Amino acid sequence: MALFSSKHSQRKPIAESKILLAGPVRNVAAIIQHEVEALVSSLGNFKEIFCFVVESDSSDDTVKKLEELQGKIKNFSFVSAGKLSDKYPRRTDRIALCRNLVIEAVNTDPKFADIDYVAMADMDGMNGLITPEKIANCWGVSEPWDVITANQLGEYYDIWALRHPDWCPDDCWQHKNALEDVIGDGPAGNLAVTARQALLDPGLGLIEVDSAFGGLAIYKRAAFLAGRYAGTDKHGGFDVADHVPFHEELRAKGYRIYINSALINCARYPNAVEPPPPLKPRGVFIIIRRLGHAVFGKKRFNKYLDSMKSL
Repeated sequence: MALFSSKHSQRKPIAESKILLAGPVRNVAAIIQHEVEALVSSLGNFKEIFCFVVESDSSDDTVKKLEELQGKIKNFSFVSAGKLSDKYPRRTDRIALCRNLVIEAVNTDPKFADIDYVAMADMDGMNGLITPEKIANCWGVSEPWDVITANQLGEYYDIWALRHPDWCPDDCWQHKNALEDVIGDGPAGNLAVTARQALLDPGLGLIEVDSAFGGLAIYKRAAFLAGRYAGTDKHGGFDVADHVPFHEELRAKGYRIYINSALINCARYPNAVEPPPPLKPRGVFIIIRRLGHAVFGKKRFNKYLDSMKSL
């Protein structure tokens, strides 16, 4: 991890600050009002709260519900990006595009011109334990953060978005895929993913990282506008957690990112880990080969594969 001094070490007090609560959503008609109201309540000590939601690819009544919320929640607005899946089949690309629409809005929309902080949040049940006291804790620490991110009561789940030189220096799913042919699927998952999901005691304090999210991240305005999200690697060859390239740009410009172990947003992530990217051809071949070994025996199946190569 490169060591930088924060560009903007002074934090504007909560009571004097305006904050934007934002995030991408899809198929959240049943829960979005509760999610937004709970998060707005946790940010209640700010001078003013705005909310901006970017919707895409919903097959339920999400858009209709968002239209209703514009009349129910003060300073609430949204845009719908429509059906992105036809043009962007990768989920990570769609999420990155929606988050970049938030950046564009903060940068260009006059109503967001005076925003001091941006809270990027998952709005699918991840932040039920956030309180004004936990938000205030982030302003009571001595570390000069530009970005501060959440923790969970259970194991820290968001390993795909995490980068730390000792804890998680690489993409956990790429690491797992590389290990599968060496030690097998289960052990590879344990070593590359599960073993990194540490239980962070809330009293541990702040942990500086190169990237993290965990369902909630608060950005100083300048830091939020310093990068762009991306859903694939620079060559477009594989999926990445969109926070990683975004935070890489922020770190290169001197902004500092922390996990606040006391910023507990939920008890445990429902699915434990992010779903892995779709299997690539090599991954499918490995599965077929293992099944063949199990059914026919290694020697017999390998002999069959050799005969297929000669066709």
